[in-house]
Amino acid sequence: MIESIKKLLLGKEKKDKRITVLFVIGIVGMLLILMSDFLPESKADSDTADAVADVDLDETEEYRRSIENELSEIISSIQGVTDVEVMIMISSTKEYVYAEQTNVNQQTQSGSETLAQSGEIVLEDVDGDKQPVIKKIITPQISGAVVVCAGVENVQTKERVLNAVSAALGIPSNRISVEPKN
Repeated sequence: MIESIKKLLLGKEKKDKRITVLFVIGIVGMLLILMSDFLPESKADSDTADAVADVDLDETEEYRRSIENELSEIISSIQGVTDVEVMIMISSTKEYVYAEQTNVNQQTQSGSETLAQSGEIVLEDVDGDKQPVIKKIITPQISGAVVVCAGVENVQTKERVLNAVSAALGIPSNRISVEPKN
């Protein structure tokens, strides 16, 4: 078959057949390119990015649930409060701060001074792989809370619950809603 294509392209056949063969080869090439869009993607590339995002979201969700459970237990132990439900709002996910090595260059030219700063993330060798050195991990930020429970019809009890939630979460009381349960 290859020989017949060579004869058509190089040889003594009519020019029309050469054009036809080139046209067919071009169409086959375009079809292969179009079909590549319908083939499944390599799972390694798409799954890696999805896995990292899923891990962050799963950790954030687990963190949120843990805080809600602990806060529910604390509020339930306040005198006069029963049947507690807590919902926490998270405004960000876990954040990693990497160690950086910065270089500062100071140049003085005829009375003027220029500072140039450049930085690189510090890498360490772990089992043959280079990985960034983590300086600190910032936990997800809590932006608000809703507490629904029985017993907060009393203004003093409601105030105690509000103060406890504010102190436990480290957020101002205007970001906390304490409502009676019906």
